Amino acid sequence: MEYIDIWIDNEKMPPLKKEGLSITREPVWSSNTGRGADGVMGGDIVAYKYTLKCSFTSMDQKTIAKVLRLTKKPFFNVKFLDPEQETDTYKTITMYAGTPTIPVYSFASGMPRYVGVTCDFIEQ
Repeated sequence: MEYIDIWIDNEKMPPLKKEGLSITREPVWSSNTGRGADGVMGGDIVAYKYTLKCSFTSMDQKTIAKVLRLTKKPFFNVKFLDPEQETDTYKTITMYAGTPTIPVYSFASGMPRYVGVTCDFIEQ
């Protein structure tokens, strides 16, 4: 099975689930954006900002601790495959983490402890 890879501060993250990455490219509009009296929208797009919605494969205690350590800083660099490029080109941008969801699967010895961990990464 082929996994999708992302890196945080040059450390490879645990594998994402198949179809476990959704990328949103959100336009940021200028402050003069709005609708005129005729209802027509006017304004300028000043930037596009990415959000990565990540869903990881099962993790043991050591792996979830690594994810939480890497995403604890207010801002960090995330490297991911850039959907805007026609070739397999990676992009690195500064992001911050949304609130992670960490479902506990089991505390039994030798079992994956966390299954279905999700977290969003939002561009600064």
